[in-house]
Amino acid sequence: MNDLRFARPVVIVAGLRQGDLARVRQFVRALGAPVYAEAMSGLREDDSVRELLITAGERMLARGRFDGVIRIGSVPTLRFWRDLDESRRDLPVISFSRLAFTGLSRGKVRPIEVLDDLKVTRRERDGELFRADRELADAIAAILDEEAESEMAMIRRVSVDIEPRARVYLGNSLPIREWDLVATREPRGFTVEANRGANGIDGQLSTFFGQCDAQRLNVAVVGDLTALYDMNAPWIVPQLDGGMRFRIFIINNGGGRMFERVASLRRVAPAVRERLIENAHSVRFDHWAAMWNVSEFVTELRPDAAATARAWQKYDSLW
Repeated sequence: MNDLRFARPVVIVAGLRQGDLARVRQFVRALGAPVYAEAMSGLREDDSVRELLITAGERMLARGRFDGVIRIGSVPTLRFWRDLDESRRDLPVISFSRLAFTGLSRGKVRPIEVLDDLKVTRRERDGELFRADRELADAIAAILDEEAESEMAMIRRVSVDIEPRARVYLGNSLPIREWDLVATREPRGFTVEANRGANGIDGQLSTFFGQCDAQRLNVAVVGDLTALYDMNAPWIVPQLDGGMRFRIFIINNGGGRMFERVASLRRVAPAVRERLIENAHSVRFDHWAAMWNVSEFVTELRPDAAATARAWQKYDSLW
């Protein structure tokens, strides 16, 4: 395969090993196609590929006149990836990964090393797509400025306030998606890891503590239910290496608010959805942090529900 058969591809870059970053950067620069880079890719804030990056979120993917998808790295977390098995089965997919499975019901996976020898023809820049993307990204930023107490604005603020070179751990679904959408795109040198899936809510804080790096600040951004599912995780803190630095940001929005954004669940009566699906609660985390003697390392984010609702409504109206 000396070239890719797609005339107008989109590249989706998911989680990468640090050692693969240079080859992927070189490939996307040579190809010149639009790139959706997830936070775990290491390319989301990369100045060298900034002109190719889709920055207004994954909804921009529906506006591209793409004839194929090139996936690089681990299985993507964005909704568009699942759409490729449902509403977008018309789009062919090629994957380059160290994982042996596609994450779809179709397609095949090629070794990521193949990118080194792949000869590609540079694609013409889609000026219309990128003009719309930048305008929408600016509009989203303006919404967050207007609704500073919304959940998305708080996520953006956390990403700006974290010190450079921090190791950031995201869990579960909503923090991952919100970080991808609104976190700063300034090149801060973050290393971002995440975990989501059918049982992705289990053991998130334990995973975070297990991968802490003694050479830099370690930051976890998790939802309230995710924290509740792993309440005993800080037992390990006294055994961490001396000088280990960590911060935990808990988005306490009173339940699994991700399900408010699931279209198929909007037909469910709100009272039923809150009780059986969202697990609505009024729990606070200050006493939990005090019990484990980690109060100074835990920040509870309590977004204003009305501001969050307005922010999402304004965001939805853009599309």
